Amino acid sequence: MNEYDFQGRVYQIAKTKRLICLITVAILFLANLAIVFGDSVLAFDREKNPSSGFSEFEENPLSYLALGDQHRESKEFLEAISAYQLALIEDPQNQMARFGLAMVQYEVGETQEAIQTYKKLLEINPGLWQAEMNLGIIWLNQRNLAQALNHFKNALDLSPQNSRLLFLTGQVYLLQKDLDSAESSLVKALAYSEQGTEKIEIRSMLISIYMKKKNFTKAAQYLVKSRLSAKDKQKVDRQLAGIFLDLNQKKEALTYLENLANEPSAGPDVHEVIGRIKVEEKDYLGGIESLEIALKKQSDPVRRDDLYLELANLHFQLNQVSEAIDILEKAAKTSPNWEIHYTLGSLYLHDRKWNYAKRSLGDSLKLNSECGECYAKLGAIYMEQGDFGRVIPLLSRYKELKPENVMTYFHLGIAYDKLRKYEEAVQVYEQFLEIDKGRHDRETFQVSQRLKLLRKRVGK
Repeated sequence: MNEYDFQGRVYQIAKTKRLICLITVAILFLANLAIVFGDSVLAFDREKNPSSGFSEFEENPLSYLALGDQHRESKEFLEAISAYQLALIEDPQNQMARFGLAMVQYEVGETQEAIQTYKKLLEINPGLWQAEMNLGIIWLNQRNLAQALNHFKNALDLSPQNSRLLFLTGQVYLLQKDLDSAESSLVKALAYSEQGTEKIEIRSMLISIYMKKKNFTKAAQYLVKSRLSAKDKQKVDRQLAGIFLDLNQKKEALTYLENLANEPSAGPDVHEVIGRIKVEEKDYLGGIESLEIALKKQSDPVRRDDLYLELANLHFQLNQVSEAIDILEKAAKTSPNWEIHYTLGSLYLHDRKWNYAKRSLGDSLKLNSECGECYAKLGAIYMEQGDFGRVIPLLSRYKELKPENVMTYFHLGIAYDKLRKYEEAVQVYEQFLEIDKGRHDRETFQVSQRLKLLRKRVGK
């Protein structure tokens, strides 16, 4: 028999055995179709089970074991089960075949069969940490945290510096809400890990733990380390900016906010926060520039009005009144916000532009009839212009809204006095003295002296 015929015969024998076993497995599989394979929290990573754990076996390329591995790698799981079972018939102590069988059983949803296969394997070889780990993963996917933790601990006894096992153990502790134990396990996992992707995953979980523990400083430390290898650096920058803002470390937050602001997709909120931080740091020009960018990008009319007011106030603090007026004049053209018109009127009043001030304050009152300061400032303008007939209804309304403001009585008394409405003037002056109780020395003296004359005139 030549070599070609010999290999052909071997193949025919193997094919026949496989066919018999495939029929058996197919029947078993159909009988177990009702088994539901639950949602897995963790991928069942076959690559983490190196064959080096079975170095005492030399795999024959024509063996059932090799055939099973080929089918498993090709995701032909039923054929793989058949081949592994044939290998175990030939040698019940074949650890590699039993391990491969357990993995494939789990893949096709035969969870209980996989558990029993792993247990049998551990009876044969109690030192096989890979089997303990895979049992832990199965129980973790079944949400049986106590069983999962038990197997992971057993595996760690056999392989104490295994970063994958430490990571899985940390995950179980985290699900059990044991944050301290989870942190301890994951810190060790990070120390032993050599894979970049694994380090990223571990750091991510540690960051989650520190955020839950409100240890923002630690969370920031790990975020800074993870940023270099992060695919989504913008996400990390947002997290870091948020943490540093929570820690009131605004200078540190500014670094990451400016990274975000440099992106074309940056929204108005980023520029708004940057602007306020710069203002707090006394960088007024930089703050104004960022707030102006935020205003250009902001589409919400309410938020736009807030930014208009904020920018106007900043310019006013810098004694740039004309710039503040320019900003609010733009806003007032379309804004229904009474504060915009009131503030613009106040700026006109500061600049002694009486007619403009009256117009803006009047617009504010149309939008908000309860704007007490509008009545007060309009009254002050008409008082300045000597139009006392207009002063009286304005200050009377303000007195109704703010009866505790004693100086309203003083000025209202003067308006009545100027119009020679002496009885009304006496009444309001007396109210002033009663409420003020001498706190305003100069005004109290003036009113007291004036009352002596007015009382004679009105016969009091």
